[in-house]
Amino acid sequence: MKKRNLIVPLLVAAAWLGVTTAADAANESIGLSMEATPGAGGLYRQVPRPIGASLTVTVTVPSESPKVTPIKVANVTFPSDMDFFPDPKKTPACPDSVLNQQTNLAAGIAAIVSLCPGSVIGTGTSVVKLGKVNSPLTTLIDPRLVIFNAGRSSKGRPKIVIYGYSKTVNAGLLMHGTLASDGQLRIEIGVMPYDSAISEFTLGIPGDALEVPDDSAPGGTITVKGLDPAYLRGKCSTGTWRATGEFVLGERSDPSGVPIGEETLLSSNPFELPCEGKAGRAKLAIDAIKGPKNLRPGRKSEFFLTIRNPGTATARNLAVAAKGAATGTGKPGSLGPGKSIKVRLPVIARSRKGSGKIRFLVSANDGIRKQSVRKAEVG
Repeated sequence: MKKRNLIVPLLVAAAWLGVTTAADAANESIGLSMEATPGAGGLYRQVPRPIGASLTVTVTVPSESPKVTPIKVANVTFPSDMDFFPDPKKTPACPDSVLNQQTNLAAGIAAIVSLCPGSVIGTGTSVVKLGKVNSPLTTLIDPRLVIFNAGRSSKGRPKIVIYGYSKTVNAGLLMHGTLASDGQLRIEIGVMPYDSAISEFTLGIPGDALEVPDDSAPGGTITVKGLDPAYLRGKCSTGTWRATGEFVLGERSDPSGVPIGEETLLSSNPFELPCEGKAGRAKLAIDAIKGPKNLRPGRKSEFFLTIRNPGTATARNLAVAAKGAATGTGKPGSLGPGKSIKVRLPVIARSRKGSGKIRFLVSANDGIRKQSVRKAEVG
């Protein structure tokens, strides 16, 4: 890793001020906060809509503490109403074969982004304490973060990879995370030069635009930002979003990453953010009707209807009816927004022979109705 020698003068300067890197207990505490802005059209109570959000984690130690213990694992639990929605058409996954630990991570943001230019879903910032030293002299505020879509896990859950880079020390780091179905985003943080400690980081999706030097055009810059405003979506079912976090802290040897001493597990404060969701409205669609074209007079038969709710609220008290050349009724229950259901509808054909039509009618709460007509032959 280039320019690691730049760290040494800063550590020496801190030592002159009486600060050491001894393995004293640092008495850390961790704070968590979140900001979120709904996209155009606002939020609903039941249907996820695009949102922009940022999450900030801050490690605080007493001013007299000589060091800040590094975070090894950040496990943040997102609000249950939020989820990631990777869309390979908008942001294709950046594969491990392209971006991995063998990549030249000291190349800088422009070079790393050029490896997967269409995969960026967010950005962020970080504050680092060089060598764990708790001093203004050893505080780096220039690290920038880029979040890439990394596809999905074997369980189908969204994965991300985070690239962090500091121009001051010309060092880069990769971090990986998977958003579990219970909202937990576990991020493994590798060992940094001199086992330095992250004292604060902010992750934003799609995040603020980063202006970074363009190495391919001396003096020029490029803009890096999240490319899919719908990657993060949320609904507001209770009026409050709640986030929590648990963090594993501990020291390691650089560059091997071998643990030194015991680990500490710290929980952050629970953070609550008010939200407002609209009730929405259900809609109905009949996507398919399958059944016999020829019916026997007065005899029973059955049809199968595929019913979909493309609305923004649950369609309750569903009722299905057939009228005309055959009659029948059914009550399949409720149908959530974005869901579909296959309904079996028993019918009895009329006693009179001849050509006719069957009118299929689906209705639900609030007077929502949808109908479809098909020809039938009774005879």
